[in-house]
Amino acid sequence: MTNTFKGPDALKDFLNPEKHPNLPMVELPASLNPFAADGVRIFAKMMGLSPLGNVKAVPAFNMVREMYLRGELEGVERLVENSSGNTVFSMALAARQFGVERTQSYVPSEISWNKLLMLQFFGIEPIVNVEPQAPAENDPATGVFKARQDGQQPDAMNPGQYENSDNPEAHEKWTGPQIWEQTEGKIDIFGVGLGTTGTLIGNARFLKSKNSAIKVVGVMRAPDNYVPGVRTENLLNVVDFGWREHVDTLVGVETETAYLTSMEMSRLGILAGPSSGLALAGLLKHLENLKESGELEAFRRADSGEITCVFPCPDGPMAYLDEYFKYIDASHFPAITNEDVLVNKP
Repeated sequence: MTNTFKGPDALKDFLNPEKHPNLPMVELPASLNPFAADGVRIFAKMMGLSPLGNVKAVPAFNMVREMYLRGELEGVERLVENSSGNTVFSMALAARQFGVERTQSYVPSEISWNKLLMLQFFGIEPIVNVEPQAPAENDPATGVFKARQDGQQPDAMNPGQYENSDNPEAHEKWTGPQIWEQTEGKIDIFGVGLGTTGTLIGNARFLKSKNSAIKVVGVMRAPDNYVPGVRTENLLNVVDFGWREHVDTLVGVETETAYLTSMEMSRLGILAGPSSGLALAGLLKHLENLKESGELEAFRRADSGEITCVFPCPDGPMAYLDEYFKYIDASHFPAITNEDVLVNKP
């Protein structure tokens, strides 16, 4: 595959996951894997190396294309979605290839300023919404509900990432098969952050269809903790997918741990954002629990003596740089020499 895109459909093909070779998967070094001596191998699936730089590019393209093929975009002038960044950004760029130029997004009031600027840069209209801390199902105060209501207007369409089956099916079609092929079918544990839960469900369906013994670890934000792109257990109430049936274990991770783990990966060349740090930290916490209970040995393969784990890295750190300095202690960053002479010091 030359990975070259030509002709009138070049951009559409460029955004289409099925037109690309497998996204990279890289094994963590022992400095990031405290269980390496136990024969545990951990691989980062670099979803942030998709054409749009984030995991949401996969389901966003699938949702928009399937709506187009079903004729649901006829007469539609704007998409409206609830998203803090990556999903609606990816949807907007895909939608323009299918004739919908305008996209609006309900965003939480805790969104980072850099993410807000990113949406504006790509021509997306942000609508800031104060989200309830413990929303009930179909809570009218949530951005999910408001986007769904707006999408019922004659000129609008709400793709509904939290209930649209084309979201998880994208990962079942593309991501899961890649992971299976890249691990040569030897994956034992899959750890994944929980946001829309599409990545979880699609991959779990495919991987467990190949080997029902594979265990899935769902990683959430700990209560009252912030990590972009993933949710606390309470906030997962707005997700309509039956995601719990696909999870074997749930783990909560704190804000600082997610950001520190992300930075440690990034400093070694695995450019991974906060939600990637959360997924890895949750996977490591689960492995620690298995080791302490003596259950880790049950996963060891007889032929190799190894245990293989995979976690997706949804995006990179660059969109969140200001947040690292907010949530991580200053002692983790080098000092600036001659800081007093900076012209553009904030």
